[in-house]
Amino acid sequence: MHLLWDKPAILLNDALLVGDLHIGLEQELFYHGIRLASTTKRMKEKIIEMLKETGAEKLFLMGDLKHRIASVSAQEAREIPEFLKELSKHAEITVILGNHDGGLKPYLKEVNFYDARGFVYTDQCLIHGSAKPLPNDLKKSKGIIASHWHPVYTFRDRLGAQTEKVWVQAHALGKPLLLMPSFNPLLGGVDVRKITNKWIELNNAEITLLDGVSLGKLSLNS
Repeated sequence: MHLLWDKPAILLNDALLVGDLHIGLEQELFYHGIRLASTTKRMKEKIIEMLKETGAEKLFLMGDLKHRIASVSAQEAREIPEFLKELSKHAEITVILGNHDGGLKPYLKEVNFYDARGFVYTDQCLIHGSAKPLPNDLKKSKGIIASHWHPVYTFRDRLGAQTEKVWVQAHALGKPLLLMPSFNPLLGGVDVRKITNKWIELNNAEITLLDGVSLGKLSLNS
């Protein structure tokens, strides 16, 4: 398994992993008075570039492919089929359904998909993160990889605050756990010090910036 430095993506054997694309985010922002061009084309081009660079034959989308939670927006209905069609020319696609992927199944006719509990690939249990992995999958895996939380780290000084996406190496359910940063460049996230989940052990988790710089271990007891 290799983290792709400066990119929120993982190479696992012959598969490229990216999570939390949140296609359709721009439409929600528009309703709040913020006008932004769609990032879907840019994300697609970046993924194709990474597939070519790594030689990956498979693409695993780790949940929250779309942004609207319970239904499919006009932007999502328009952009997701073309997005998947173009990427399928470069890799075999598997989608893990996230908590934002309600109504997405009709758009996945030509790709593999699993629910949020995911599946095992090589020796890793791949999940979205909004649900625990299946017990049998957990037993036969050496670790867990999840997205869902959009982990970030906030640096503060007298001039203000700056937030950076991070990788988080923690533990969950007796296994090593790797939390992935979100792939969509417009997305914010949850400061790793504020992530709360009863089945994740974040104390002493290793925090790493996208460029590979280690921020050390997270101490929640101090």
